[in-house]
Amino acid sequence: MKIFLPILGYSLYAIFCCRILLQGLAWYKAARQLGAHRAPVRRVSLGFSLWVCAGVATDIAFLRRLLNANRLLWLGSWTFHLSFLFVTLRHLIYVMNPVPECIADLQTIGVCSGYILPLSLIYIAVVRIAGKEKYVSRSNFLILGLVFLISITGLLMHFFRPDLVDVKGFILGILAFKPEAVPQSFLFIIHFLLVLLLVPYLPSHIFSSPVIIIEARRREKELKMVLHEK
Repeated sequence: MKIFLPILGYSLYAIFCCRILLQGLAWYKAARQLGAHRAPVRRVSLGFSLWVCAGVATDIAFLRRLLNANRLLWLGSWTFHLSFLFVTLRHLIYVMNPVPECIADLQTIGVCSGYILPLSLIYIAVVRIAGKEKYVSRSNFLILGLVFLISITGLLMHFFRPDLVDVKGFILGILAFKPEAVPQSFLFIIHFLLVLLLVPYLPSHIFSSPVIIIEARRREKELKMVLHEK
């Protein structure tokens, strides 16, 4: 188990990186083909560029397009993304040594977000299933289910705590390519395996959203409507 989990982790992260690289190459190829049939782009001022960047950042931070498309789903999705962010930031204590004070101060918020996270996932699932627009794929349910199980096993470890020193040593050992003994906690092993399983299924739009939103904004001006991929 000491060698199996690190090797599995390295393998899944390698698969994920390869998938993102291949998709990046596909996006680049598609952009070049599209650019060949598009009129030359006029130069814009620095102020206009900053305005566009600010608009894109607002779209990403507040999920503006989803808000315009489905407000009920937006409420759950925004709550999910915000709580997921704080939970992720809280977990940085296991991969940083020493731990910055700003990360240590987020522990209480991170713990509270850990309880909100599964509730937001249940809300999203109910809205998607009960909604009139049936646009939920099996991949959507798979990701929702994985994140839900990850959040539940994480919450259970608040009551059945593993040795945090062993957990941090194990994680830091993996990051340093010097694997250490796996913590003697069945819940932690399940939690860790679920996280590894989630990695290859992470949606690629997480990384490509700025480019996609810029293109959507350009098309909005042409169509005079808000675009959102449901």
